[in-house]
Amino acid sequence: MSNRLILGAIVAAALCTPPAIQADTMLGAYVKSDGWSLSAMDEFNLATGKPMAVTNLFTNFDYHWGYLKYQSDNIISRGGVPLISWMPATSTRLNANLLPEIAAGQWDAYIDRWINGFKWWRSGVPAGSHSNIMLRFGHEFNGNWYPWGNDPENFKAAWQHIHDRFEQAGINPYIEWVWCANNADVDSVKDITRYYPGDAYVDWTSLDGYNWGSNYSFSSWKSFDEVFSAPYNKLIDNYPSKPILIAEVGAPEPSDLPNPNYGQNGNDTDRHESKEAWVANMFTRIEESYPAIRAVSWFNINKELNWALDQPNNTGLTAYKATTQSSHYSSTYSPITQ
Repeated sequence: MSNRLILGAIVAAALCTPPAIQADTMLGAYVKSDGWSLSAMDEFNLATGKPMAVTNLFTNFDYHWGYLKYQSDNIISRGGVPLISWMPATSTRLNANLLPEIAAGQWDAYIDRWINGFKWWRSGVPAGSHSNIMLRFGHEFNGNWYPWGNDPENFKAAWQHIHDRFEQAGINPYIEWVWCANNADVDSVKDITRYYPGDAYVDWTSLDGYNWGSNYSFSSWKSFDEVFSAPYNKLIDNYPSKPILIAEVGAPEPSDLPNPNYGQNGNDTDRHESKEAWVANMFTRIEESYPAIRAVSWFNINKELNWALDQPNNTGLTAYKATTQSSHYSSTYSPITQ
């Protein structure tokens, strides 16, 4: 047996060992406009035939619930829960690492305003609607593209400081804390466990990962297993009691050419691949062999590459609709904290 086949057998055996968590998988997505546009959510829900239980939006330390109220109201009006990707950054200091300042309490006035705004928002949520949120603070911390990356000690300290302040304010029962790593370590630490703030501070572990195709000189077309199996198993090994969220996932169009605006310097050797097949394989593999994945959120915009499923010239939608019709996939948000 070749080394490649031996490795494949080992991965398959590892993935077939179920962890403690086994449940249906909630569907979600990031769609254009960060929750501001009802039509963008409606278009995706209609196109896929199975509405989002989780809708991702991005915000930073320039914003608070004076803004988040409208985005979150839009999301819950469509039956979803907001997955708020909260970036410790500000437009006035784009390259500044705010983590030491957060840990030292220098952002407490802003955090307290955020807390009070969240309480105000919850008080106005219509009866019968979701009033929980999922909060993804400082995602992809093990990368080198964000100012908060590659700084495990300050990351943990800042996370714990914010969590403790939320706890004192009594709002943590309504927040599911999402600790989200990049699928590959692109930092000097090379060990995501060093960023982990502790079981008492985390409700979900999470991963972002993309099939970049051949659009970079260092990348090639990779299956869902090749993108996620190794980091998934690391989460299972280290945090077996935590459900896993795939917070960002996407695959390009085989017709995509390297985009020099994003520093892509690859070639077109993936032109014979199929995004439809990739998407179908992804949802089949999650159902078969990734029982700890409780939610998965597709990155549904065309940005560096054509990640979306339902925009002009996109493919993958047919496979998404077919595979997610399985009863394993849910459009109903189910909180993991009470």
